Amino acid sequence: MRDPLFQLILFVIIILLTVLITVGIGKLREYLKEKELKNFLKDFEYLEIENIKLDDSSIEALFLLAKAYYKEGEYEKALKIYLWINKNIKSTEILKEIANLYFKAGFLEKAKNIAYQVLKIKPRDKEMLKILLIIDEKFGNYKEIIDIIEIFEELGIDLQKEKANALLKYIQNGKNCNVEFCEDVKTVEDIYKKYPFIKREYIEFLFKTNPKNAYELIADEYHKYIDLFFNRNDIPKNIKDNKWKIYKNTPFEIKALNYLPSNLATLEFEYICSNCKKIFPIYSTRCPHCNELFTEELILKLSENKIVENIEL
Repeated sequence: MRDPLFQLILFVIIILLTVLITVGIGKLREYLKEKELKNFLKDFEYLEIENIKLDDSSIEALFLLAKAYYKEGEYEKALKIYLWINKNIKSTEILKEIANLYFKAGFLEKAKNIAYQVLKIKPRDKEMLKILLIIDEKFGNYKEIIDIIEIFEELGIDLQKEKANALLKYIQNGKNCNVEFCEDVKTVEDIYKKYPFIKREYIEFLFKTNPKNAYELIADEYHKYIDLFFNRNDIPKNIKDNKWKIYKNTPFEIKALNYLPSNLATLEFEYICSNCKKIFPIYSTRCPHCNELFTEELILKLSENKIVENIEL
């Protein structure tokens, strides 16, 4: 009769190999697509766009080329094309593309200035308002964030997630919010009661201020927030008593961990955005790729134990 532990380890290895093969095939397909695009762009590497006569067909071709550079992450080359077109043909749509490129490339002040140019012509352009909102968040301009959210409300767009995020930033940074925007929320708990989708941020806050309440709140679904307390030494017995408590929806990785020696295996964590499906090693309230809020979900991974214990947060 085979050892049950050996069977479990063999099962885990098969699962990991299946995942690696699937991921490998996906990566190969992406590589081949990227290679094809790079080969296409090489044909235009030494193109002097200043010598191109601008007409409808050439402009369309330049737009396609700029979008290809953008997709490849060659923001400087894409920007060069859009700036040249804008120099000859004034258009808010081209300005919007330039603002987006500056934003993606990290030139936030330039992106902000271009966005304001667009808004002078189209004061209610949602795309440029969204860029300004994110830039002001990065700069800590909370008053400007509130102003932009109020403009969206005037347009009939209720940005619940942006409101919740702005309120969190206000309170977490010790700001006094005396405007109507935040009259009914004074604490992180108030924000959670009004916007339940910030549960992860609220639990993270509780682990810093009142761990007992945090554990009580997540007891039946602790696996969704296990990264927040995995290495703490105050985990209650209803969640872990030598072994992790198993519920109907407990992930396979936690069940496997209970059968593997503690000096052999542990958990590592990644985060996948439910909107753009990109994976990140660190959790962010706003997805670094698509800029959507509260969309990152926890991914559990079995890995070799590196022995990190008794950490108090």
